[in-house]
Amino acid sequence: MEVALVRFILIDSFACVMFLPETPPFTTFKGFQVKVFRQGQCNLIERKLQRPVVLFAPPRESVGVFLPRGAWAAEEPLLQAAWNAQGSPTPRRPSASERVYFGKILPIHELPFAGYDDLWLEPDASAMTIAYRRHPDPKRRQQLLQTFERTQLLQHAEKALKTFLPRLERAPRALVVHPLRPRILGQCTRDGEIRLNVSLLQWSPEILEETLAHELAHLTVFNHRPMFWRTLTALLPDWLPRSLAHYL
Repeated sequence: MEVALVRFILIDSFACVMFLPETPPFTTFKGFQVKVFRQGQCNLIERKLQRPVVLFAPPRESVGVFLPRGAWAAEEPLLQAAWNAQGSPTPRRPSASERVYFGKILPIHELPFAGYDDLWLEPDASAMTIAYRRHPDPKRRQQLLQTFERTQLLQHAEKALKTFLPRLERAPRALVVHPLRPRILGQCTRDGEIRLNVSLLQWSPEILEETLAHELAHLTVFNHRPMFWRTLTALLPDWLPRSLAHYL
């Protein structure tokens, strides 16, 4: 009985691998570490990949190539075409005087002795400014950044939620920013609370929308069976290209 149960779990786990890692013909491209994934066996009609998708992740200095089943291995012209289409991104991590804001690296300007503590996004969203009551304080700086990022993420999520509400069978009980493990961007509890990882602020708004749609679909189907993917596709038809970024 135990052997049969283990065998079932192993088979079920293997069958549910969406993308399988593959050894690329070359390991680097313009300073990026290349990772190649081929579509797995359990894909439903809603998740089928019809063409290669290339995703660059400059802050992580990596590029992911996602291939349909049966496609040939990735070649350099494919990466070059994607590189040109995405404006030749420069792989780098933010410095101590910068912060990632929805996928963009913004400089942080500091105003000492302003007479008050505050943090705001410049009107053109090109930079953040931190004002200090007195001299710059690293501890206060971190507190202001954390409060700002949680508020911004929640505001953007609430705005995205309004677009999904007319198509939901069940509305969430609450939408919160919650401490989650680094690789978990979102979570849905059985009582209808949607939890979002503050690290979503490091991704583009499209990833936030995809994560939110994924968790909202769990309000209707609390698993990853076929009905779940149909529900997600109805909420966000182009969820698959967005979700591929998670695999980097």
